[in-house]
Amino acid sequence: MHFVIIGNGVAGITAAETIRNLDADAEISVISTEKHFYYSRPRVIEFLGNKIAQERLILHNKSWYDEKNIKLSTGACASRIDEKQGEVIMESGEKIKYDRLIIATGAYSAVPQIENVCQEGVFTLRTIDDANGIKEYAKNRKSALVLGAGLLGIEAANSLTALGLEVKVAEIFERLLPRQLDKQGSMVMQSMLESKGLSFFLGKASVSVSKQDKNLAVKCKDGSTMEAEMILISAGIKPNTDIIKNTAIQCNRGIKVDNLLKTNCENIFAAGDCAEYNGTVYGIWPAAKDQGYFAGLNASGRKTEYVGTLPSVKLKVMGIDFVTLGSIEQGEGVETIVKQDKGIYKKLCLKDNKLTGAILLGDTKDTGKLQEMINKKQDITFVKDHLV
Repeated sequence: MHFVIIGNGVAGITAAETIRNLDADAEISVISTEKHFYYSRPRVIEFLGNKIAQERLILHNKSWYDEKNIKLSTGACASRIDEKQGEVIMESGEKIKYDRLIIATGAYSAVPQIENVCQEGVFTLRTIDDANGIKEYAKNRKSALVLGAGLLGIEAANSLTALGLEVKVAEIFERLLPRQLDKQGSMVMQSMLESKGLSFFLGKASVSVSKQDKNLAVKCKDGSTMEAEMILISAGIKPNTDIIKNTAIQCNRGIKVDNLLKTNCENIFAAGDCAEYNGTVYGIWPAAKDQGYFAGLNASGRKTEYVGTLPSVKLKVMGIDFVTLGSIEQGEGVETIVKQDKGIYKKLCLKDNKLTGAILLGDTKDTGKLQEMINKKQDITFVKDHLV
C-alpha cells in the first residue's frame, strides 16, 4: 500500500506518523515545497523576534524520517492530481502512483485587495523563509506598520519591536482581536498593549500603498495616511487548494471533507488548513493535528469519525496571558458571566447551564478546568457563580 501525502506541516506529518504506527510495512511518501524538515510554524513568530534560533524550530530532522522509513521530497512541487489514474503529477513531469492520497497543503497568507501592495518592503509571515526575509530587510530600518490586529498581527508586532523597530498596528475593524475577544475584553487588551509601547489605528481600511521617500505610505478609505519603512500584512489565511484545480474534488473555501476526512473522490483525503469540515476552515495548529491523525487512521482503513476540534487560541505577548475557548458568540439563550479587575478580564458563555466558551485575559490558570467542562458538556448549575 502506497500512501502519498502532499504537505510536510503538522497535518501531513501527523498523518504519516499515524499510518506508520498502524502499518510497519506501508510505503509512505511526503511531498513538500519547502526545503526545510518539519518545523513548528506557530513558533516562527518567536524566530522573527530573535527569541529562538532557526534550528530550534525543527521538530523532526532527517534521522526521524529515516527511522520511520518515510520518503521525504523537499523543494518539490506537486502540480496536479489525476484522480482517475490515481497519480500525483509533479512539476518536473514525474508521475507518482498512490493507493491513498492525503492532501495537507496548508494555507497561504491572505493579502487584501490593496492597490500596489506587491512591492519591495511589503511582507507576509508564514514560513521560516518569510521570517528570514523580514529580518534581513529590517536591518538599519526604524519603523514598521502591521496591517491586521488579530492574534498573529499582535504577536508579529511584538517580534518586530524586538528587532528594534517602532511599530504601529492598523486594523480594519473598530477593535483588536475581533474574532477572539468581545468589545469589553478588546478594550482591556488594547490598554494593556499600549502601556507596553504598541500603537493602534482602528477602523482603518487600507486602499493603496505608495513610495514616499524612504517610507511606504498606506492610504486609507477614510482619507488618512499611515507611513513606515516596511509593512507586514497579517490578514488571516487562504487555504491552498491549487492542487485540486481541474479535478472532481469538491471545494468551497477549503477542500470539502466528511467525518472521515475523506473528499468526494475515492481514496483521497484532506486535512489541516487546506480542508473544510462541516463548513469550517479552522486555521489553527490543534485542529490541523487532530485532522492529520484522523486522516491517517481512515486512510489506513481504521474507520474513525472526526467530530471537530474545540476552537481555542492562546497568546502570551509582552507578559500578557490570554486564552479564548469554544464559542464566545452572543445569541439566543446564551448567558454570560463577566469579571473585570485591574489587568484581568474574564467572561464565561453558557447555554442550558453548560459552558460553551470562555475568555481569560490576564489570569489563565483555570484554562484546563474550563476546557474540560466545555468538552464534556458538564452541567455547571451549582458552580457557575464560582468559576470567575
